[in-house]
Amino acid sequence: MDRLREYKIAFRGLGEGRHTFRFTMEQPFFDCFEATKGTEGKVEATVEMLKSSLLMEVKIRIDGVVKATCDRCLGELDLPVAGEMSLIVKQSSREEGNDDDYIVVTPEDDFIDLSTYLYETYMLNYPMRVVHEEGACDESMQEVLHEYVRNEDEKPTDPRWDELKKLINN
Repeated sequence: MDRLREYKIAFRGLGEGRHTFRFTMEQPFFDCFEATKGTEGKVEATVEMLKSSLLMEVKIRIDGVVKATCDRCLGELDLPVAGEMSLIVKQSSREEGNDDDYIVVTPEDDFIDLSTYLYETYMLNYPMRVVHEEGACDESMQEVLHEYVRNEDEKPTDPRWDELKKLINN
């Protein structure tokens, strides 16, 4: 059974013009990809497809909230995720290769599988560092951090480096 079946668009029967599709990415979707297994939350995706006789322009917009772990205090927080991606879909009888923003489908293809592109849009808009707003981190974890984090000023330095630093400052 194809767990990502609902993220495929049957483009063969669509007429020329603009078409809009809506998808919801929740835990069953995220569990299909190794990096996001166990992700809780709900992300809504809107896919606008402009179909012409030679190609299709696809614009993906996502917006939602997922549960994330704070990188500073390891507490849970609701993380808003939003972003967009644009793709061009071209129909060709020979495999020209797919670039980042360019998809080639053969005349035999009836569907475009958008699951990978929805996932990419999500991952590209997921922040590199996830932290609570200033002052919202877990107090007990903050105390533990302050206990084990050393200040750079308190760290002893090698006197040879101090002499070299004097040369740079001149």
